[in-house]
Amino acid sequence: LKYWEFGFKTNRKKDESSWFTLELSISKEDLKLIKNIDNKKDYFLNKNELVLLDDNQKKLLKYLTRYTLFESNKFENNLGDSENTFIIPFSRTRIFEILELKKMGIDIDLSKKEQELCEYLTNPKTIPPYEIQPDLRNVLRAYQKKGYNWLRYLFENKLGGCLADDMGLGKTLQTIAFLDSIIDKVKRVLIICPISILINWEKEFQKFSSLSVHILYGEKRNIPEDKKIIITSYGILRREFNEYLKKFFFDIVILDEVQQVKNIKSLGAFAARKIKTNFRLCLTGTPVENNITEFYNIIDLCMPGIWGNLLSGGSESTKKSRLIAKEIASPFILRRTKNQVLLDLPKKIENNIFLPFSDIEQSHYEDLKENVKKDILHSNSQKRFGKILTSILKLRQSCLLGHLNKKIESTKASFLINSLTQIIKEGHKSLIFSQFTTYLDYLESYIQKHGWTYSRIDGTQNYKRRQLEVDKFQEGKSEVFLISLKAGGFGLNLTAASYIFLMDPWWNPAIENQAIDRAHRIGQKNTLTIYRPIIKNSIEEKVLALQETKRELFKDLLPDDRDQSFSNKMSINDLENLLI
Repeated sequence: LKYWEFGFKTNRKKDESSWFTLELSISKEDLKLIKNIDNKKDYFLNKNELVLLDDNQKKLLKYLTRYTLFESNKFENNLGDSENTFIIPFSRTRIFEILELKKMGIDIDLSKKEQELCEYLTNPKTIPPYEIQPDLRNVLRAYQKKGYNWLRYLFENKLGGCLADDMGLGKTLQTIAFLDSIIDKVKRVLIICPISILINWEKEFQKFSSLSVHILYGEKRNIPEDKKIIITSYGILRREFNEYLKKFFFDIVILDEVQQVKNIKSLGAFAARKIKTNFRLCLTGTPVENNITEFYNIIDLCMPGIWGNLLSGGSESTKKSRLIAKEIASPFILRRTKNQVLLDLPKKIENNIFLPFSDIEQSHYEDLKENVKKDILHSNSQKRFGKILTSILKLRQSCLLGHLNKKIESTKASFLINSLTQIIKEGHKSLIFSQFTTYLDYLESYIQKHGWTYSRIDGTQNYKRRQLEVDKFQEGKSEVFLISLKAGGFGLNLTAASYIFLMDPWWNPAIENQAIDRAHRIGQKNTLTIYRPIIKNSIEEKVLALQETKRELFKDLLPDDRDQSFSNKMSINDLENLLI
């Protein structure tokens, strides 16, 4: 009975294509053991001896398994029959991994500056302050100055990062302060954002900086020689990355609301990786919405190579894998929540309002439910998934409209109109969110009948029209704002609102939180009241119950003190349970 003693040697070498390469020489005997040991156990048998593994050795064994089996660029057998050498490339993004190996007793040279880099990124509050442009010194809040220093430090050290502050904490302002401070060091910067906030970015630059920007959008698209800061949309990125944009090198690329390209297999994520740059910055309040693969993808977009081969080697989401991912990525993510830094922000009050169907609505809903059940039961397995999705859609719309006669006010519409009558009489403004534009049309007809002034955003409008609608609401020229959840659920500043109505619940509460944070942000002076009208004993109650089961992922990857919900992917069982 004994503890295992590892037999290997390391050598750090310079490499033009990466930060450095690690030469790992392992004895034939140990290599055989590494391939066969079950790293879930605390022991193994070797030549009829029971060999124990302590926690440190188990952790080291996992690294050695990864390096020898998955990450080695080249395998050399130039040391006779006794040893094999593995060549593992390391980018600067993996400096913390080297630090971990050193803690486990592996001798790898790190310079004083590299060790200092680890210390600062482990505790961003200790990063030395950088000079702030005079116009912004009294504008930035204390936490925003720390965010600015963090961005500068990443830039100066040729790294990258994800600024993941809660929505409404001024990620745009911190980014502008950063760009303002280094603009003389760069030739060209590319900012990519959703189309709905192109003009918002331009206005923020005009408000907080003297920097001139160019919006790359429309039919005649070009990048002027005299403009350093180019702002474009994800749509343009997808269309132009392989044509026009590939001609340019950008010193800095900023991906705002980066969850727009969260799917690693999407054209947007592929295009973002094709843009030539030395420094990448991702901005988002929700670095993960559905699964751990999205998190891997977003962090890799700002820190290419951080995961080694993990990005392509599978992404099983377990408690353990999430904690490992958090440990690896945390030095390059800066996240502050409203509860932590905006102690002066007015509170928000959330209310789930449960409403009963009328008799005619209940009868219509039950008939529909029986029909969709029969339809699914008689569908073949290939069409079953599509049938379930269609059925869920019909039932959710039935909760909104109540019955077939759209000229009759549904239960939900009655609740909304009665509420708005009182709210508008008191001089307050409201945001109304729905995922269905047809339902917005339905509500719009009632708002027009009452003679209320209103704004509207949905996916059919161009970015200039959307900004006009926002300005109209913020300037007090409209009392109600109808908003399509996906078109206007992020990137907008709607602090004129005191009330929010989320007319149809979504099983991913991250989307709802994005909508709420259009108003619950810096600049809000009023208590914000949120209403979720929910039809009792319907599919909507089951959607709420499903939300409760999907909270763990986000908290494991980005823990904070806010009860924020992020769903995992919907399984076929989840969907079927909604219909039971």
